[in-house]
Amino acid sequence: MPTPGPEGPTGRLRRWLEVPSAYAPSVTYDGESVLYLSNATGHPQVWTVPSAGGPSRPLTAGADRIGGVQASPTAPQAIVSVDRGGDEHWQLALLDLGRGKGPGAALRPLTSAPEVVHASGRWTEDGRAYLFASNARDPRFFDLYRIGIDPPSPPARLFTGDGTHIVLDVQGDRVLFARATTNLDADLFLLEGERVVHLNPHTAEVTVHGAALRPDGVYAAANPGRELTALVRFRPGVPHHEFVREFAGDVEQLVAAPSSSLLALVVNRDGFGETHLFDPMTREDRAVLSGPRGVIGGLSWLPDSSAFAYEVSSADSVDVYRRAVETGKERRLTRPAADPPASVFPRLDRVRARDGVTIPFWEYAPRGTLRGTVVYVHGGPESQARPGFNPFLQFLAGEGFRVLAPNVRGSTGYGRTFVHLDDVRKRMDSVRDLKDLLDAQVRQGRAVPGRVGILGASYGGFMVLAAMGTYPELFGAGVDLVGIANLVTFLERTGPWRRRIREAEYGSLEHDRAFLEEISPVAHADRIRAPLLVIHGRNDPRVPLHEAEQIVAAMQRGGRPVDLLVFDDEGHGIVRLENRLVAWTRAAEFLRVHLAAPGDAGAAPGPH
Repeated sequence: MPTPGPEGPTGRLRRWLEVPSAYAPSVTYDGESVLYLSNATGHPQVWTVPSAGGPSRPLTAGADRIGGVQASPTAPQAIVSVDRGGDEHWQLALLDLGRGKGPGAALRPLTSAPEVVHASGRWTEDGRAYLFASNARDPRFFDLYRIGIDPPSPPARLFTGDGTHIVLDVQGDRVLFARATTNLDADLFLLEGERVVHLNPHTAEVTVHGAALRPDGVYAAANPGRELTALVRFRPGVPHHEFVREFAGDVEQLVAAPSSSLLALVVNRDGFGETHLFDPMTREDRAVLSGPRGVIGGLSWLPDSSAFAYEVSSADSVDVYRRAVETGKERRLTRPAADPPASVFPRLDRVRARDGVTIPFWEYAPRGTLRGTVVYVHGGPESQARPGFNPFLQFLAGEGFRVLAPNVRGSTGYGRTFVHLDDVRKRMDSVRDLKDLLDAQVRQGRAVPGRVGILGASYGGFMVLAAMGTYPELFGAGVDLVGIANLVTFLERTGPWRRRIREAEYGSLEHDRAFLEEISPVAHADRIRAPLLVIHGRNDPRVPLHEAEQIVAAMQRGGRPVDLLVFDDEGHGIVRLENRLVAWTRAAEFLRVHLAAPGDAGAAPGPH
């Protein structure tokens, strides 16, 4: 098949991967600037842009990625999170915005314990301290700590508990925090001095997507007794909660305005983000950002509550915007230096699985001659394929592949019942959803068995391996990025702070070991017929490299075609531009060769 255009596929892929993403905005104390993260220089660093609009510039230029930035509420400084080689052992540092104009000029470490994870938290209102969670006491658990900024003081433990805790809000001497029992269940607590108040005692699962302290109680995005998360109020000493407002979708973000009664809410409606401004005093609700644009995240208010900054991840970019409250006027604050390539806006469709469950999926229509079908399976599994920026999927569609991104059972965004349809013993039902989706595509003449590729990362990598081993006749190639090959060794070797939470989803080693061994893809590697490309980061703390090594060894023992690509300076995913170029160029060529129709130039020899 001739290569369309003079540029060639490698050059076209590079153009997509070099489109920078700007995200996680944080407005400075004076409202004049917006800090944000961008990978414009190759991996995530801190940048700044005037909140009224203007040129952006980098503030950091370190060798390691920045995972978060939070501006001080009172001074020209910010807390940033930094890890090393993708190991997710986040360290905290202070970025002095008032010193120097060059990137990296004033980044001062606050923690220096490379074996410890320091989770992002919240500044105190006076800007003199920062509260966060850390597993310094025991790698399995996250306690709460306070570190002094002005004057400087070392971390001091505020709360000790055998669980995974996270700071949600701080007002005066009151600290709102959550304890995650699973990824879908959390308890809310209010710490006042040495007194701890449990705000939401419950036996059935309660998901919490965010919460804020207000004078009349704690407002949270939660779903007690509901399918979807709604705006809920909890009050200390009041045994029941109040449903303040429900929406036609999950409330996935809640950010309180600093100097007004407004709450900014982001609602997930069929994958698209919709922003509402809600006033608890008047109960007025105003939708201020809606429509099929993409995914909204990282919302941050200006200090006077007159406007807020936020990120929008759409088909062709991830950028930071500002929106005024009174006028509703929107301004785009960041944009790539050059226009991105022509993008494909994904279309939402649905298929009915054999047991009647409806499976939503996004379709990226191919441009030009159809080369085949690629199924992209999201990770999690408590996650959702959404219409945000994915440069590799855009590239594949532009090269002639029909890309399908399904939300199999177990995905979030469709209610409590749907997200639990794949728990433990129902795990393989979600793999069967891929079969049902592809069978429907074949019946419609939109896919050809053997010319279907499958791609996924993390849990999506497990789905790649499980689907290729369970339904080998469907696939002509598979790409497994940081995927799980053996559920038993994964649970044994994942970060100790993760094992208990992940067992709630997959099953426990104590009670479900035999079942986990039975469904692990490594046990069925001999059934995989199609060529497999495995990509992994050596420093992955979530899915250790041992998972990739196992599936590769099993494939090699059976004489199955398999390639392994390992990056020494990456962790759970490929972050650095130079590595992404290598990994996705390899993956794209792998799919092009093995999904080519017989007789096409570059087709792999022999049967697939």
